Amino acid sequence: MTRKITAFLTACVLCHHALHAGEPDQAGAIARYEGDELVVTATRFPVKEKESSRFISVADGEELAETGARNVMEALGRIGGLGYKSLAPLGVNKQGMNSAVYVRGIEDGELILINGMPVQQASGKGYDLSAIPIEQVERIEILKGAASTLYGADAMAGVINIVTKRPADEVAATASVEFGNEEWMNHGVTLSLPGVSAGFRYQHMGELDDVGRQFTKEYTNALGETDKYMLNVNASPFPNTCIDYQHNWYETSFIDRYDDGATESTDQESDFHFLDLRYEDDSFKAKLFGMYDDRYQTDYVDGEIDGETVQRLNYNYGAETDYRFRFGERLEVVVGADYVHRFADYEDNYEDHSRNDYGVFTEVKAAVSNGLQLTLGVREQFIDNEDGSTDYDVFLPSAGVTWKVDDSLNLFANAGKAFQAPTFTQMYYEGRIVIGNPDLEPESGWTYEAGLKWDDEVFSARMAGFYMTYDNKIEVDRSQGRPYHYFNAGSYSTRGVEWKFGLRPFVSSGDFLSDVSLSAAGYWAYPVAEDTQGEEYQPGPKFQNTFGLSYATDHAGLDLQCRMLAGREDGLDNYAAFDVAGKVKAGPGYVRLEIDNVLDTEIQTSGNLVEDASSRYVYYDPGRLARVGYQVSF
Repeated sequence: MTRKITAFLTACVLCHHALHAGEPDQAGAIARYEGDELVVTATRFPVKEKESSRFISVADGEELAETGARNVMEALGRIGGLGYKSLAPLGVNKQGMNSAVYVRGIEDGELILINGMPVQQASGKGYDLSAIPIEQVERIEILKGAASTLYGADAMAGVINIVTKRPADEVAATASVEFGNEEWMNHGVTLSLPGVSAGFRYQHMGELDDVGRQFTKEYTNALGETDKYMLNVNASPFPNTCIDYQHNWYETSFIDRYDDGATESTDQESDFHFLDLRYEDDSFKAKLFGMYDDRYQTDYVDGEIDGETVQRLNYNYGAETDYRFRFGERLEVVVGADYVHRFADYEDNYEDHSRNDYGVFTEVKAAVSNGLQLTLGVREQFIDNEDGSTDYDVFLPSAGVTWKVDDSLNLFANAGKAFQAPTFTQMYYEGRIVIGNPDLEPESGWTYEAGLKWDDEVFSARMAGFYMTYDNKIEVDRSQGRPYHYFNAGSYSTRGVEWKFGLRPFVSSGDFLSDVSLSAAGYWAYPVAEDTQGEEYQPGPKFQNTFGLSYATDHAGLDLQCRMLAGREDGLDNYAAFDVAGKVKAGPGYVRLEIDNVLDTEIQTSGNLVEDASSRYVYYDPGRLARVGYQVSF
């Protein structure tokens, strides 16, 4: 324990000392990149996306809005390149089981960050992004592949970093109203003053019937009325300093209607808070953050309360510091340290538990020749679990290379080690059916990736081939009968191709066609895992792609999308769904019309439909939803 704390504090002291060693020579920065888009997730400091040796997708706030999604969870399922699963409409978490996205067919391998800081629950890696409206988001950066060198535990298959909006330097206000079928409402206001901004949003959905079917126990699922209240405050009281606060509260109910006429339901109330304090300049970053996620559940049988209301509480808090040194024109070194305390209390399954994560890392970038850049990184990650549980000490190296062939084309490759710590549910759960295992080892493995990045006036492309392989997959052993136990089973892997294309075929035409663009983003993968008996199975979807056609001017806009998911796991059906979103200038604002799932295609969002499965069930998307609204800015 003393060695781990000493290592963490030593890195902090080094960063602090560097602050007072003099300002770095700005002329000594490494060569600037050709791409225009800055990203922070690939290196923890702003870098041009094209120069990075990683596959990174970026969706800004405008692109997220154009998907027609009502929250961040839905938007991630539509922008392309991610598989999507949900056990309730709108991406709402259901009784501790969260909606999620798959990275390259790997389930539960993604790390979720807000402004670079982890918000996933320690209990089961859950995250409820359905309560974050897209109006509060500046952009989302999605890094594919192992990222544990930079972010430690749980950055197994990729990182999704949600960057919130920063206050503007002007006085402005925005108000919007929206109505739709199924009693849909979405109303919000935002006020910006120099140095501070605040926004409030309210969303409502009426009861949705037949959103799932349990075939084994013979009942259907419904989602009761859902109300969400969302508040965000962003302030910059001093230069390079930001304070961000997010508060999301919602209530809903999950209703089971049995074929014999009986009903069971659960009322759910969720309360989420996120607060961070950040200092960021070109060479130094320091962050403090806290996340508090509290959920209450009350069960009913035929309208009567069944037992007491159950609380499920998760919170994280921590700190991070990074410093960037520059040595001449060709060498750059980043050193950093971070600490996260994680806590969970599931009073109906296990009492309160906690753990401490410490990490120190170094990343070196070297321009070995004109156009060729190497990146090497190492991290030592420590996880201190409670007495009676296993502690972890993991060394995490990575390497990457970028070659600028010419002004249009960059080639890149990378390799890195990643690991994923067991959740509290896997370690401590105590139930009639499943028992946790405090001696579990982390899942760990390697990612290998190589690809290209191309940009010119008409066409942009990102493509990568990948191979990701891991050991010690945590499974539930059902071979010994109940109660089942968690244990480290065999290996799992995925291999395939990822892509993102953009095309403006008429950009030079000089007429209305110059504002037309086309896009495609997706992946093809072959995910495979070993079960408790050593038999291989498919853990996630093999193919996802989103096609887009867009026309955008200051006076009008139209976006058409086709989102596809195929080669699915557990006998689920493939689907292709079409969405349309448009806006027209009207007075001081815009009238917006959005239709989700225009053809009312049946979309199975999750389930198991294998004929001989012990439990057969399926959950559905609510079908066609049409909305109309008006937004005005002052």
